[in-house]
Amino acid sequence: MTKELSRKLMVSVIIAAFIFAALAPARAVQKVRMAYISDSPGSSAPYWIAKDAGLFKKYGLDVELVFINGSTRGIQSLVAGDIEFAGAVGTSAINGKLAGGDFAIVDSLVNTLPYYIIGNPKIKSPEDLKGRTLATHIPGTSADFAVRLALRKFGIDYKDIQAVMVGGAPARVAAVINGQTDFTMVTEPGKIQAEKAGMKLVIDMARLKIPFQFTCTVATGKLIQEQPKVVESMAKAVAEAVQYFKFNKNESIQIMAKYTRGAKPNVLEGSWIAYKELLEEDTQPTLEGLNDTLAVQATWDSKAAKAKAEDFVDLRFVNNLKRSGFIDKLYGRTHMSRN
Repeated sequence: MTKELSRKLMVSVIIAAFIFAALAPARAVQKVRMAYISDSPGSSAPYWIAKDAGLFKKYGLDVELVFINGSTRGIQSLVAGDIEFAGAVGTSAINGKLAGGDFAIVDSLVNTLPYYIIGNPKIKSPEDLKGRTLATHIPGTSADFAVRLALRKFGIDYKDIQAVMVGGAPARVAAVINGQTDFTMVTEPGKIQAEKAGMKLVIDMARLKIPFQFTCTVATGKLIQEQPKVVESMAKAVAEAVQYFKFNKNESIQIMAKYTRGAKPNVLEGSWIAYKELLEEDTQPTLEGLNDTLAVQATWDSKAAKAKAEDFVDLRFVNNLKRSGFIDKLYGRTHMSRN
């Protein structure tokens, strides 16, 4: 073989290698659509981080994030096949599944109620809520369940209060501030707004650690069955995004500011502080919380009475993350084999 031929062959090999390297990642990327259902700071932040910090791409996903206002609408889009994944509240996942939807909860971000009950300064204690007027949301929403569970914790039957359906958090806070109602339930941004207006924090539900499936990731049954590797990649990206959130305050707040469209700095920081503790390291859904929700819903829904938490989850992906040492590695822990 002549030197010239050898040189040309070498150049061809190098060019081919570059072409292969350039094309291989493109072939490996899987395009999916995912809905986040709240633009309030905190609950959807890991999805935003996974997108903007490149974690979806790291695990081979090209994710189009779309905002669908409300968990129920997100689940409806999932069932219709418009999206492959949705962030959701456990109550919406339960209702969609009981209605015949083919999907499952595959991981979790928050396993308790990140709500606060705020009210008129004249309210002296949680027990003092009895007989007072509540500004509430649509029955069956997470906010509605939050107040029912909180009242039950303090021995107050829902019938012992006067519930007025007002709607979303801004309207509920305004109703309390204006004196139209005595108390309501809010997340961190609403708490900050209410306290600034002189309202009183009556119950910090997050501190009560009431099990509740709050924010979770839901995937279609078809995707789980036909492309489990895609679901596994989503689980990895979300788990790493949770770790990123906890240990990268400034970067996380910057990303939150982008997606919340102008939330005030004190609200963003307050939400980061709250969700740093609330977000689940191992992203395991709470079966206890799902069963508690089913027990409450069973009082008016016969289908819920016949269901169990395991009907709504597929835990293989989060279990594999834990068993393989993926979670331990994220947090710098020594992994102990779990054979």
